[in-house]
Amino acid sequence: MRKVSILAGCMLCLMGLMQPGIGCAEQTITVTSDDNYPPYLFKDANGNTVGIVVDTWKLWEQKTGVKVTLLAMVWEQALQQLLSGHADVIEMIYQDPEREQRFSFSTPYATLPVGIYAHKSIGGLASSSHLSGFTVGVQKGDGCIFHLKQAGVQSFRLYNNYEEMITATLKGEIKILCMDDYPASYYLYRAKADQKVLRAFTLYHGEFHRAVKKGNEPILALIEKGMAAITPAEMAAIEARWKGRPLQQDLYEGQALWMLAVAFIVAVSLVLLVFMLRLAVKRKTAEIESKRAELELERLRLTEIIDATRAGTWEWNVQTGACQFNHRWAEILGYQLEDIQPLGVEAPKRLTHPDDWKMAMALVEQHLKGEIAFYECDIRMQHKDGRWLWIADRGRLISRTADGQPWMMRGTHIDITDKKQADAAIWQQANYDSLTQLPNRHYFNRHLKEAIAEAATQQQKLSLLLLDLDRFKEVNDTLGHRHGDELLIEIGQRIRQCLYDHMEVARLGGDEFAIIAPESACADLQAFGQQLMQEISKATILGGERVYVTVSIGISQYPEDAINAEEMIQHADQAMYEAKSRGRNNLRFFSLAIKEAMSQRVMLARDLKAALEKNELRDYYQPIVSLNTGKIVKAEALMRWQHPERGLISPALFIPVAEETGDIVAMGNWIFSRAVAHASKWQPLVGEAFAISVNKSPVQFVDPQRFHHDWGKILQDNALAGKHLVVEITEGLLLNPDPVVEQRLLYYRDLGIQVAIDDFGTGYSSLSYLSKFDIDYLKIDQSFTRNLNAGNESYVLCEAIIVMAHKLGLKVIAEGVETALQRDLLMDIHCDFAQGFFYSPPVPAEAFEQMLVQQSRQEAALLQG
Repeated sequence: MRKVSILAGCMLCLMGLMQPGIGCAEQTITVTSDDNYPPYLFKDANGNTVGIVVDTWKLWEQKTGVKVTLLAMVWEQALQQLLSGHADVIEMIYQDPEREQRFSFSTPYATLPVGIYAHKSIGGLASSSHLSGFTVGVQKGDGCIFHLKQAGVQSFRLYNNYEEMITATLKGEIKILCMDDYPASYYLYRAKADQKVLRAFTLYHGEFHRAVKKGNEPILALIEKGMAAITPAEMAAIEARWKGRPLQQDLYEGQALWMLAVAFIVAVSLVLLVFMLRLAVKRKTAEIESKRAELELERLRLTEIIDATRAGTWEWNVQTGACQFNHRWAEILGYQLEDIQPLGVEAPKRLTHPDDWKMAMALVEQHLKGEIAFYECDIRMQHKDGRWLWIADRGRLISRTADGQPWMMRGTHIDITDKKQADAAIWQQANYDSLTQLPNRHYFNRHLKEAIAEAATQQQKLSLLLLDLDRFKEVNDTLGHRHGDELLIEIGQRIRQCLYDHMEVARLGGDEFAIIAPESACADLQAFGQQLMQEISKATILGGERVYVTVSIGISQYPEDAINAEEMIQHADQAMYEAKSRGRNNLRFFSLAIKEAMSQRVMLARDLKAALEKNELRDYYQPIVSLNTGKIVKAEALMRWQHPERGLISPALFIPVAEETGDIVAMGNWIFSRAVAHASKWQPLVGEAFAISVNKSPVQFVDPQRFHHDWGKILQDNALAGKHLVVEITEGLLLNPDPVVEQRLLYYRDLGIQVAIDDFGTGYSSLSYLSKFDIDYLKIDQSFTRNLNAGNESYVLCEAIIVMAHKLGLKVIAEGVETALQRDLLMDIHCDFAQGFFYSPPVPAEAFEQMLVQQSRQEAALLQG
């Protein structure tokens, strides 16, 4: 309601002003302004508000008859009074585009200079372009903030009034101030700071207006009409009172004499003043020269620093496009500065890679808009000889024009080609396998996680294939690691040639590879896996020999089998293990059955730890028969596990687990002790030729830390000669160049223990070890015996093995004999011994002993007959 009444009253008053003598005594307006602006508005020594503004509004009140309430306060609070509606008019306000959005302004009534003031320790401030990078102190809400922003100033420190600003400068908190000249002179003089805080230059000339909030134009019209009623003479009298006025000429002689005296004093004072000014100018000149020398030294120091960094420098006039470069800038690129003309912005553009120039200009644009504090970009620039160099391009806008537009930008160019190459080499080493040049495990793990995330986003499947070469160790052992490395390189190339688009292969280490296959890359993984196995199994020539290897592949899929990288790798590994357990050269997809089997395997390993302590192991014996006499002359000791819940467990299940956990060492010593005890007991029943064979795991054989069991003492305690024991080992063990192998074989020979090669003919072998080591028996693998038929391939191979063994003084034992035909064919080719279900499966020690007793009785009966 107050606003409506004021507006209505204003209309009546406007009408009254059109007719002299008609007033509006019943109306009141509130005027607010800065109380810190002498001589226009300030507080005197008694705290009264005085000044030009006070006298002007008193006269306006007389002219219009409208009551005026004048509120003098801190400038920022005065603005808030107007904005909140507690005041109708604000005095002494500068007009700028930001304020025009909120206020309506009167015609200007005074023009005042606004200056930049600086502590005397600051030199070189001559224009607004020199303010960029400085923090400037200003009064809260002051109009000079707008002009400083246009000059490129971004950092301000705000104060309540000029006195606070000057005090802060004297304390060293701020070095540069923006103040209107009239109040600045007053407060600097009062604070005795006019010799410490100096005026640097005029920032702009501001015009005083009166203003009202947008929408209050009738009040503004009332004010304008009232001010127009004040005559120029009346206004001059007010200003003369506060700003000073010339003395009137006095015609009396006494006053003339007094004036002459004053003139004399003034003349003397002027002479002294001139003298003092000359001293001050001389002192100031010396200060300027000293500052100039300091600046020159600083410039030289910076130049030396830049030269030491071997950096090229550039300066760019954003408005004109003109550029300046130092000689080092051209030398980096193989040129002389004179060779590169014209030296405008086109020069670096012409030498910069187009892709990098586009990126660099986008960053420059962001910097010029103030979105980023500095411009930084690594770009490629072409050397004179045609090669591309990596350049670290860094810069900063140092000044703006008076209207706030970007002006000068400076920066450096540093050649970082060596660093980029070193970084690239480090990245290559960290992410790629040095042998095959395929991505390594580190790269693969990161890429698999990214591929899973992308598959989840696209709602697609993702497959992981883990590949492990079969019997690769035998290649290393027989041909050496150099040829093994050649094979890995070849296999890596074959895998890569099989890949479809968007597939990724990595070498995880050793002979293990991995392939990441998105759903879009391959629809038939089974066919793709078969193709991989076919390519990998092709012959490779290494060291003049034709070598064959196969591969076992396990596959897991997202999201059916796993939802993260760790699960995918784990499940693919389980599937690959299943493929190996199925005979190698095989492919298996992960399934719950495989997971369950692995779980059972873990449980088996846990239970196996306590099997010896709980006396759950059993020793079984399978007869070995002389083919000449048909009698049992030897036996093979075999382990069985009587699990308390699962019953009798086959060694095919628990032996691999025991080898992985290391429990095979204790189990091997246990079966050896049992075999020695029984051999001592049974040897009288069979004769001097009787011996029991004991399988020795490669893990148990080669580990020097685990070969601590004294087999010689066991033989001695049982009064048994070593010839009644046979240690069965695999071909692969003899191919191992580890000197421990030879030491162990010599140890057995010294004890008289015989040595047999188990599963002969199934591995990647070189027959040189048969003459190198003391071997007593070759055991033909059951895979040959099972397929034995007159004249077939197995028959020929068995005959060749037997002939070769006999030539070397070795005996031959055929495993897996299950039929009379197999027995007869083995006899035809002069095989020495046989074992298999045709004679007897493995049986407990008690049953085997009964077989020996029965055989001994039959022999005794024949002798008696």
